[in-house]
Amino acid sequence: MNENARKVTRVWETENKILNPSKKEVLLDVVEQVASLFSAGPFYYYIINFEDVSMDYVHEGIKDVLGIQPEAFNVDKLFEIMHPDDLEVMHQKEGIATHFLLNQISVENIPDYKVVYLMRLRHTSGIYKTILHQTKALVMSHDGKIQKVLGIHTDMTHLNMPFDNKVSFLSQKLPSVHYKYTKSNYVLRQHYETEYTKRETEILELLSQGKTAQDISGELSISLLTVNTHKRNILRKSGAINTSQLVAKAIREGII
Repeated sequence: MNENARKVTRVWETENKILNPSKKEVLLDVVEQVASLFSAGPFYYYIINFEDVSMDYVHEGIKDVLGIQPEAFNVDKLFEIMHPDDLEVMHQKEGIATHFLLNQISVENIPDYKVVYLMRLRHTSGIYKTILHQTKALVMSHDGKIQKVLGIHTDMTHLNMPFDNKVSFLSQKLPSVHYKYTKSNYVLRQHYETEYTKRETEILELLSQGKTAQDISGELSISLLTVNTHKRNILRKSGAINTSQLVAKAIREGII
């Protein structure tokens, strides 16, 4: 393990040291449903146990996304296949994540947030994939630490998304928080202002579920012409070139 990888594990060990673990079991069928809701493309998920920084489970989708067998994936493997530039700032990303979750919000609100950022991981073919990395606490220890985390990795390579090192904390119940990476440091960007109207956000959510314009027309009781007009306006505001990229950007920003 190189020095940048050690910096990441030191963050976990110092900020999230578990002294009184919970014995709560995670139901994989429920986890899979949650993981699929968080994804907008080919994906896999995993459950990491911070008692010993091991993988409790790795979804077989990793074979399609990265060409890796589930049993071969662990934290060391993650660091090994991560793009060197991303690994260099990984300890800063995880430092901000642990500080926000463990120091800036109450323990009971930790499960309401998911941590989101981009990373590049190397496929067994040698090609780097752009991955939307999302994590969410599954099990809290009795001493208020994060014991088990659900991680979802969605392949965004085909969307040609601009790569950035922003770290976001997204919630459907509480205000979302964003940290922008500027000049090798992270700067708080508390509020994300969206130009989308309430109706446009509704349409975005339905598009993220794979609904067609015809489906949306029926579900919202509006004409197909109106749906397509909204879609054109949403694409213009977002700067996305197609619906897939639009949905990915909306998920990235926590709009849906």
